Amino acid sequence: MAVGMDVVLAGCTLIFAVYSVTAELPRKKFEYKLSLKGPHLIQSDGSIPFWTHGGNAIASDQSIRVTPSLRSQKGWVWSKNTNPHEHWEVEATFRISGRGRVGADGLAIWYTTQQGMDGPVFGGKDQWNGLGVFFDSFDNDGQHNNPYVMVMLNDGTKQYDHNSDGQHQQLGGCLRDFRNKPFPVKAKIEYYKNALTLSIHNGMTNNKDDYEICVRAENVNLPRNGYFGVSAATGGLAGAVDDHDLVSFITHSLTVPVTGVCIIYTTFFGMVHLFLYKILDLL
Repeated sequence: MAVGMDVVLAGCTLIFAVYSVTAELPRKKFEYKLSLKGPHLIQSDGSIPFWTHGGNAIASDQSIRVTPSLRSQKGWVWSKNTNPHEHWEVEATFRISGRGRVGADGLAIWYTTQQGMDGPVFGGKDQWNGLGVFFDSFDNDGQHNNPYVMVMLNDGTKQYDHNSDGQHQQLGGCLRDFRNKPFPVKAKIEYYKNALTLSIHNGMTNNKDDYEICVRAENVNLPRNGYFGVSAATGGLAGAVDDHDLVSFITHSLTVPVTGVCIIYTTFFGMVHLFLYKILDLL
């Protein structure tokens, strides 16, 4: 009889342990007004629901060509609505492709307090307030460290240093060859409890979960109610230009689990344990 009760108690403890681990994971909710994805990406008038695009960007039913592979092109696409959520995750899927051995200039993913339309930083505005994630194709500083993925924070006062490829300004980064891949490249940015995580899918497989962490940083304070955006630019060299195609931009809000449920479960299982041990004492 005592052995049977021990099994019951062990089972209850295991259930609670599993529940506790699961409860730590944030709840995700799809935010359609902050997302875009084909097919039928554009309306009959050429506009994109809840988004605006311009510069040299060309929208189609399936994707947005942020810049074509021509010299000195700039394009952008920005959300019309701000992001009111404290915790969030975005996944941008894109292709960067060109016929040259090297590309230029690159693509940027933004989260900023203002829509940074048309500027010198990969097609976006300089001295932004918020987050920039840069996929830098061209080796401006001659250090042979491109293509490179970089995360940079800005409070609206810093100018991006093109000559050094922003190396001394970055929060973090990683070497990743994101050009001319057989499958689209993906970037997943998670901002949860002031921790920023950038993960990259390198486009070498069709496995949607094949991500590697590029940057993770704690104690990051991003502004609330920012805009999401993607921009791109090509260089002035004829042999170093790329098509930059945005396939999708998917946004989820993240919600911290309610800890009150954990307290209820803790109290409940504690009372069950006590009750069962009292029964065992009487046997």
